[in-house]
Amino acid sequence: MIQNQNNLIKWGLITVFILWFFFIVASYFVVYKPFSPLLLVQLSEFVLLPAGFSLGAVADLLFNLAFGVWFLFVALGVGTVIWGFVGKTAVSPKTTPLEHALFSIGAGVGAIGLLVLLMGGLRLLNTLALSILAIGLTLVTLTAVKQMPKLSLRQARGTLARPALLYITVALFFVLTLALLPPTNWDGLFYHLKGPKLYLDAGRIYGGVNIPHLSFPSLFQMNFLLGMALRGDIAAQLIHFTFIPLLAGLVYSMTVQILGGSEGGTAVLFLLATPMVLTLGAWTYNDLALAFYSVGALYAFLRWQQSEARFWLIWAGLFAGFAMSMKYTSFMTPLFIGLMLLWQARRDWRKQLPNVVLYGVVAWLVALPWFIKNGILTGNPFYPFLFDGQFWDEFRSMAYSEPGTGIGFDIIALLKLPYDMTLALQDASRDGLAGAFFLGFLPLILFYIFAKVGKRPLKPMRPIMLFVLAHYLVWMAGVINSQALWQVRLFLPGLVALIPPMAWVYEAIREWDHPQFSLRNFMNLALGFVLSMLLLTQFWGWLSVQPWAYLTGTETRDQFLTRNLGTHHAAMVELNEMLPETAVVQFLWEPRSYYCDHDCRPDSILDEFPHLVYLHENAENIHQAWLEDDVTHVLIWQDGYEFILEEDRLNAQQQDVILQTLIQNHLSPMSSEVDLGYEFYTVNN
Repeated sequence: MIQNQNNLIKWGLITVFILWFFFIVASYFVVYKPFSPLLLVQLSEFVLLPAGFSLGAVADLLFNLAFGVWFLFVALGVGTVIWGFVGKTAVSPKTTPLEHALFSIGAGVGAIGLLVLLMGGLRLLNTLALSILAIGLTLVTLTAVKQMPKLSLRQARGTLARPALLYITVALFFVLTLALLPPTNWDGLFYHLKGPKLYLDAGRIYGGVNIPHLSFPSLFQMNFLLGMALRGDIAAQLIHFTFIPLLAGLVYSMTVQILGGSEGGTAVLFLLATPMVLTLGAWTYNDLALAFYSVGALYAFLRWQQSEARFWLIWAGLFAGFAMSMKYTSFMTPLFIGLMLLWQARRDWRKQLPNVVLYGVVAWLVALPWFIKNGILTGNPFYPFLFDGQFWDEFRSMAYSEPGTGIGFDIIALLKLPYDMTLALQDASRDGLAGAFFLGFLPLILFYIFAKVGKRPLKPMRPIMLFVLAHYLVWMAGVINSQALWQVRLFLPGLVALIPPMAWVYEAIREWDHPQFSLRNFMNLALGFVLSMLLLTQFWGWLSVQPWAYLTGTETRDQFLTRNLGTHHAAMVELNEMLPETAVVQFLWEPRSYYCDHDCRPDSILDEFPHLVYLHENAENIHQAWLEDDVTHVLIWQDGYEFILEEDRLNAQQQDVILQTLIQNHLSPMSSEVDLGYEFYTVNN
């Protein structure tokens, strides 16, 4: 009787899990169809570009790839030196070659970024000085070659079948070919590349630029700057791509070394089945690097718990500090680990307090340069937050955070939030597709953590899930307060940390197999189907870009940018050709200014004109303010303006009257041969 009840419960749980998993998968693909009638219509109108052959284009491609390999090589070399130094400072426990490589490369990338920051402070941001730095990094790396770890890809393959390996290879190929194209991503053109471009032009890092995002912690932008100085912006883009294999190595090692699983390869598969990761890998963003350092800090903390070796505690501090050097939103990682250390120290303060201090000192020393830089350049170490400063006041703070525009404390909306996050229909940046696996496997993970049946999770599982929960609660708090923070991308560290538990439970479900039904084999078929659909979706996106045209030289850089950026790039080209070198252009409702070669001042958070109205009240005073700021021309992006009008953000309807008065009385329109969706004006003296 008891046996029958247990079987009934077992089969009931299996049925509920299968129904839940397929509900999530079906919901996802109903929204993100890999194939649809609309796609057929689009394909019927699709013009397939030919592939040509240009020796110069192929050479450029090879040089960019060579830069990516070189960058990883020198990061590993510099990091290996740091690894050895930490090993001398604190006794090194037994580590794996993969751990050595991952943490060394992470430390190397961080150290290179800090070196470039130092050179920017010393006014040495020129091609010659940065080339000398590159030579020096190479020499340091060559001296450390013998100490570098020896990796075995055959061992890393684990239990992955050939179809899974094929999926990983093809998915990475698609991303890599896109990463080798000229940048077209929004934040890259807005500030990730704009800042390094400004600093390279000036030969130094300086303040007084009305782009508040340039005062965010900018460790990764310093690496972009080095790539741009040595090879160009495509090389910078490749630096972000390299963090896909680094994240793959991290989730593999975390599954095997921390959770004791044997399917690290499955964790890699889950990572590369996350559409957001593949999308971001081809862009000049910093989210993959932030996820790497955040989860890497957690990894090091868990290894310290296993071994109690201060060697790993130092690495936890280093990586937490590097995470703080990426984004202000990364504060939860160092805070979470610090709180875990304090909780662990409650039973023996004398023994554990030095560990807490060591971790905190290392983390803050690594992150401190960015707050010192802000303090020197803006007077506010945390600019633009906490205190007002140049270009920043209460009005702009409200415009940036948009308080009260989030979902609020709506219980139904909060309960639905994980589901809504999976579908990402409200995502403000529309680049945060997590895929169906995270929510699909979440109930199974929670079951293994709390249920007292079957294979028990190991001790590290709960701190990992607490880390995920802490990041989720911070992300949820942002979503409650502001629509602008409804970006799944900001929760990426939590999603990456969730992957090793997913791989662990995927291995654990073998114990549910029955002679008449194997849950594991059934899930293998289900995952194969999902991965096939994801790869098909990725292929359509890749096909629409047609990267081969640029990579083989059929298309020039300008032709590619015009085809993919449309009127924006055409407007930037016309602006560059029409205006004199001394022109100062104020953009309105257009944040992207990277491809403008003049002194172009973007509308960073789409509040430039409302802020002018707030400060100066009328058209005459705004005109006078522009003259005092040496503004000679104005560019208005019509689509951006119409979007603001439709949303009526910051009382845009009322400000439209002032704008029209300003145009009529103080601006002269500049003629354009074609309608580019932009209006060009000269500011009357």
